[in-house]
Amino acid sequence: MSFPPPPRRTQADRRAGTITALLDASVTCLAERGYAATSTAAVCAEAGVSQGALFRHFPTRQALLVATAEHVATRNVAAFRETVGSDVDTVDDVAAVLAHLRTVVLSPANQTWRELLVAARADADLREALRPARESLQAQMLDAAADLWGDRLPADDLAPVLSVVVNMLDGLAFSALDPDPAAAPGRTVDRALRLLAEMIVHRYDQQETR
Repeated sequence: MSFPPPPRRTQADRRAGTITALLDASVTCLAERGYAATSTAAVCAEAGVSQGALFRHFPTRQALLVATAEHVATRNVAAFRETVGSDVDTVDDVAAVLAHLRTVVLSPANQTWRELLVAARADADLREALRPARESLQAQMLDAAADLWGDRLPADDLAPVLSVVVNMLDGLAFSALDPDPAAAPGRTVDRALRLLAEMIVHRYDQQETR
């Protein structure tokens, strides 16, 4: 029995496949090697793509790294939305959301952002190039938070509460040598997230009953 040949990949398909391979390879290199060692040669070797192909899609190393940050942000927010349900009402619900967000922040893929943000402190060009990606990430996170807590939190409090959560988890990510949530100070952080969930739920429950 003969089978029809698979459909031929279009030029657009090949282009998209190459770009995805380069972005995924850049994520791997940043997580495993760090910013300084993530050269275009290293990314190409990881992706199995020539440097000529890389520069056809990304004119500079900086353009590649900024696109990688955008790629990780969009993918992580989408995965977060798929994992977290729409019913987030109780302390247990909110604590579970925060625990999942903690896993996302500590993930190897999210190391991309930490590497680039640290590098941007001493590189004004990189800092400016990352600005649109950072603003896009903040907008996506606010949209996700509004979908989760828009009915519970006043609009003026939504961004500040998100800032408290993100800064706490980012601080943990920068200070933790071991990204395993079970590693020390795992139990302390678990309790801190629980306290934060209790404050979010009880504070606004009390406001609604006044």
